[in-house]
Amino acid sequence: MAILRLGGLILTIVLAAWNGTTCAAENLLLNSQFSFHAFDSSRTGTPGTYRSGSVPCWNTDAYGDVEVWRSTRAPQLRPPRPTDGVVKLRPGKRFSQFMLLCEVGLDHGDQVSLQVFGRQSRPGALQAAVHCLRLDNQPGTFSNPPDARVFPKHSRGELVRGPSYTSGANAAGDVVVKVERATIVGKFTESADASNDEPNTIGLLIEFTNTSTDDVWFYSPTLCRGPKAQGNLADARATPELYRSIPRTMQKLWRGEPLHIIVMGSSIDRGSANPRLVLYDEDPQSSTFKQALTGSDFDGEKIGRPEWNDYIGWWQHHFMYGGRLRQLLMQKFDYPIDKLLLNTMACDGSSVGESHSGLAEYAELRVRPNPAANGHREGKSWRELYPTVFARAEGARPDLVVFGSGANEHIDGPDEVAVFEGAIRWFQRHYPETEFVFCMWQNREAYSPNPPHLDELALRYQIPLVDLGRTLSLTTRHCNSYALCPKDGHPQAAGHYLWAKQLEQVFDAPGPIRSGLAQLQLPERISPQSISWEAEMTTYDAGHSRLRGKTAVILDDTVVNLWAKTKSELVTIVVDGATMPNQRRPSPRRDTRNSTVALGRLTLGDRHIVEVTGDGVELVAVDMKTALNRRWYGVENPLWSGQSALQPQASGASASKAAEPFTSSWGAPFGNQQRMLKPGESIEIIAPATDLSVAFADDPAGGELLITVDEADALKLATNQPFVMANGEKVFGENRRGIRGLPYGLHLVRVTAQGDNVRLLGLFAYDTRANRNHERVLRGYASPGERIDFATPFKARPLVFTTGGLNVERVTEIRPERVTFGGSAAGGYEIIGE
Repeated sequence: MAILRLGGLILTIVLAAWNGTTCAAENLLLNSQFSFHAFDSSRTGTPGTYRSGSVPCWNTDAYGDVEVWRSTRAPQLRPPRPTDGVVKLRPGKRFSQFMLLCEVGLDHGDQVSLQVFGRQSRPGALQAAVHCLRLDNQPGTFSNPPDARVFPKHSRGELVRGPSYTSGANAAGDVVVKVERATIVGKFTESADASNDEPNTIGLLIEFTNTSTDDVWFYSPTLCRGPKAQGNLADARATPELYRSIPRTMQKLWRGEPLHIIVMGSSIDRGSANPRLVLYDEDPQSSTFKQALTGSDFDGEKIGRPEWNDYIGWWQHHFMYGGRLRQLLMQKFDYPIDKLLLNTMACDGSSVGESHSGLAEYAELRVRPNPAANGHREGKSWRELYPTVFARAEGARPDLVVFGSGANEHIDGPDEVAVFEGAIRWFQRHYPETEFVFCMWQNREAYSPNPPHLDELALRYQIPLVDLGRTLSLTTRHCNSYALCPKDGHPQAAGHYLWAKQLEQVFDAPGPIRSGLAQLQLPERISPQSISWEAEMTTYDAGHSRLRGKTAVILDDTVVNLWAKTKSELVTIVVDGATMPNQRRPSPRRDTRNSTVALGRLTLGDRHIVEVTGDGVELVAVDMKTALNRRWYGVENPLWSGQSALQPQASGASASKAAEPFTSSWGAPFGNQQRMLKPGESIEIIAPATDLSVAFADDPAGGELLITVDEADALKLATNQPFVMANGEKVFGENRRGIRGLPYGLHLVRVTAQGDNVRLLGLFAYDTRANRNHERVLRGYASPGERIDFATPFKARPLVFTTGGLNVERVTEIRPERVTFGGSAAGGYEIIGE
């Protein structure tokens, strides 16, 4: 992620290195001064912020393997030059930092040198090492039974160390340990199906180990380009600050409070790799090096973690980037696994669009622990696994949502941003404190079209974004790209390691802590299509009256997620009479993470019909969303008037008396009442809205509808045109058309029949405002007969609410520029509009 945040600085280093120019020596390590944030005091209520058990940007196997001390408080140790922190490394422990070559502008053939100051009680106790890390590149192929598929050996397991350059100091007391002339070996051949012994080094691991039985101390390490180690170097890279954009999550981590994290995405996210992620023998000295040691089921005994067995279903859930991130958070923030609920919503074949059917179920933990559904082993309940998550005041609600791959979307093309935005806004409406992180896998910067959408959302919502695709693209300068992604877009284990290491930087918070940058809650939308995607989902199962003939449905608005079964291999989707270009796989049951098709790139307010065709095809279930803040005014509603709605309605002139039953073959999506308008007859209504949709019934003998809004012509519609079904059947039934983009306020809608009778069903009124940031509210006190002139007119006739004896006798007394009050006594008023 440093590449994104520090783009200008790092790009300068990279270009200078690759163009052959000379750079001043700089320290390539992150947080070389061991700056830290001590959070133990937040948990215990005791003083002592001068030391901690972990160091941001550095890694240990467990919290407390090191103690980092403020240099001025370190026992019996005074560094010869100012530094923020010094580290005490316990016996037998290790302390490391990983970096990609592309992050620091290094290349194959370059030399680096490492230096660190230390104190040891025995010679050679403190060991410093520079490890070249490369992708596995052994010649030949392999398979991992029972999976019979064959893959190149470069598809296997973790990064491989070597060569390694290690050094110690042959003295006791204060020492300087140096590793010099560490050459970055590297060569590779780009090939999807073949591998060789070329060392495709992609990164370095800087590691300090304590080989003695006593503690060792060290401080101020430097890693620089060239054959000679140097000290007192300026940092080439600033420490990350993305933690500022997840302030609530960071605060909970510091305090040790339980967390519920949802990982969105697809099979790419949950580690369903080609080959699948399992435990391999990673010991290069072993006769079974890089051979699979297990089947698919996780077994914590094999890694010394039997207590994890109830929390991890398959090995892939341990090795996927989300599982690795969970372990990194446990190490950095001293967490047991039962306080980090990792809810893996990512699923094979799934997409964020399909996930909308399951957002509520996953957020509310209604899907029981199950390896295929959420990465957990079956047997215990969520409450048994995570009692402290349920015991907290806010309950088990999600705290953090991580958006990973979007490769399986293929839903709405350039409007797919609405799929992501709708999910974000759904969480924000239900759980306003939930935070988000973007870190999308992107193979060769060309596999998924969605990373630019996340860029837009990060900018609009202030969500931290890790540009993993750019980092991976730059990494392929140093390796065979197929060793990261052997087949299609699925990364192998080393790819998930890189994914997790980039995402880890969001949680690194070296002191001094800077003020947080809270993510924006429900700002203006990026996409108008998000209006429906952020709404609630309604399910219509097979047999419901809304499913016409088992193969067709009129949408509630614009978003649909459906499941269809068929005797053939594929299902054809027809939208508004047009056949979609790609056929879809059938779905025998409703699955909240996989469907036959999901789509939403349709016009709000218009009627939309979706059909499925194929051999013996039947709809199994249909999920549809109704846009937020939509109200239905059927013709039976007394707000409809047979004369001008701006005038008081004559006694008994109620539209509801003229309404009559309407028989629908589509389950009455627009009501079950109609009013027959004769030629020249009008009916009116006033409704608050930003968007309108007039619903009517088509008829072979139907006339035309003339629709005006606020005395201006809006639509002229013929009502005698049938809808032609996919099988050629001509259907006359309910229809509607939208009128979009009105300013918020009261709008007079007049519907007039022309030429012949017209059957009117009613009106949908929408309030599609993203928020109320632009809403104007005027409040005051007035007396009957008083006129209030607005200094700035409203964009439409505003809504007026009164108290006491004050009222507005006629709607004509409300205008965009003024209001005249009536009533019997003085009272308060509130005027709302845009």
